[in-house]
Amino acid sequence: MMRLLGAAAAVVALVLACKADKIGGIRPGTVFAAARDSFFTPDTITVGIGLPVRWTNEGTVYHRVVSDSALWSSNLLAPTWWFEVRFDSAGTFPYHCSEHSGMTGTVIVTP
Repeated sequence: MMRLLGAAAAVVALVLACKADKIGGIRPGTVFAAARDSFFTPDTITVGIGLPVRWTNEGTVYHRVVSDSALWSSNLLAPTWWFEVRFDSAGTFPYHCSEHSGMTGTVIVTP
C-alpha cells in the first residue's frame, strides 16, 4: 500500500512540475474563455486565424470542451485546469461540454 501511495505522489509531483513548464506559457494573442459550473463565458468567442483559445475550468466540477463536429476534445478538466486549441482556418465552430447538457458555446475565427 505504501509503495502505491509513493508512486501516486511521484505522479502528482510530475504533473505539477509539467504544468509550470514552458508548454503552459501563454502565446501572445491568446483568447481566454472560462468553463463555469453550468456555462461558458463568454459563450461566443472571436479569434483571428492562427491564434489559440484557452478554456480554463473556473468552476467546481469537471468539464470537457468538445467540438460539435468532432474537430477537438479536451480531457476532463479539473477545476483550475485548462485546454487550448489553435484555429488555423476561418469559420464558425460550435462546441459544448460533454458532461453538462445545455452548456454550449461558439468560436468564430476571422481572417
